[in-house]
Amino acid sequence: PAAVRPGPGEPGEPGTGARRRRGTGRGSGRSVPALVTAALLVVGAVLGVWYINSGQFTRTPGVLDMTEAQAKRTVEEAGLEWRIVRDYSDTVERGHVIGTDPGRGERIRGNGTVTITVSQGPERVEVPDVTGDTPDEARRKIKAAGLEPGMVTREFSGKVERGSVARTDPGAGSVRRPGTAVALVLSKGARVEVPGVVGEDEGTARQRLEEAGLKVRTAPERVFSREDEGTVARQSPREGAVAAEGDTVTLTVSKGPEMIEVPDVEGLEEDEARQRLEDAGFEVRVRRVFITGTVFDQSVAAGERAPRGSEITVWVR
Repeated sequence: PAAVRPGPGEPGEPGTGARRRRGTGRGSGRSVPALVTAALLVVGAVLGVWYINSGQFTRTPGVLDMTEAQAKRTVEEAGLEWRIVRDYSDTVERGHVIGTDPGRGERIRGNGTVTITVSQGPERVEVPDVTGDTPDEARRKIKAAGLEPGMVTREFSGKVERGSVARTDPGAGSVRRPGTAVALVLSKGARVEVPGVVGEDEGTARQRLEEAGLKVRTAPERVFSREDEGTVARQSPREGAVAAEGDTVTLTVSKGPEMIEVPDVEGLEEDEARQRLEDAGFEVRVRRVFITGTVFDQSVAAGERAPRGSEITVWVR
């Protein structure tokens, strides 16, 4: 018998709706892998962005004030490399960490290098030897060493030329912090005891003083004195004073004694006679015949002239 095909819409004959449904099912099956791939791409992009911005970085560990060995170990445990540099510090103990670069908590690549700064303790500089230098030379050397020139004093020195640096305080070779003041002690020259030249002629006096290492100046004006004319009436500094080699002694030359008129004191009571003579510029010596009384004689007659300061003798009875 001939085959009979089912009519449209009858069982066994696929209709348009069935084909559409099958077609729809094949389209849905192809979209799943695409969605997964898209999702993976998004996740990958997010992870890539995260890795670029954060994933390849870590944080620098804190190692402040650790010993050098402790700091190295801590950095290594964080998966990082280290490099050591050293610097001075007034606050961090020698051998301990002053800081790091990058600093604590800052981002660093996972295989990056942390620079660790280790303390050498407070900075110290050595006081230079400026013995024998001029003050200006000494100041330049002290500043170049990182120190500051301090106050200036003077002392006797038989080894260092007058005006040059005899020593410093603190002394040469001492170790101090930068900026410490260094005092300069300048030489006054060798210690000299001033010889006495009063009463000597000016030339002899000058020679003796210069041989002792002193300079000599003569005062422009001469004065009356007990010393002979042309001899030294007085000197400054005085005899026996301590001076320094190169110091100056001033000499005043005598015009000889000043001659003044002797007053008449005969017939006066002893006390009154003494007072009148002393007021005139004389020294008085009394010789008594009795315990007290009136003056009946004097060694230089009234009206005569005698050197000021010379002695007048009176006799009393």
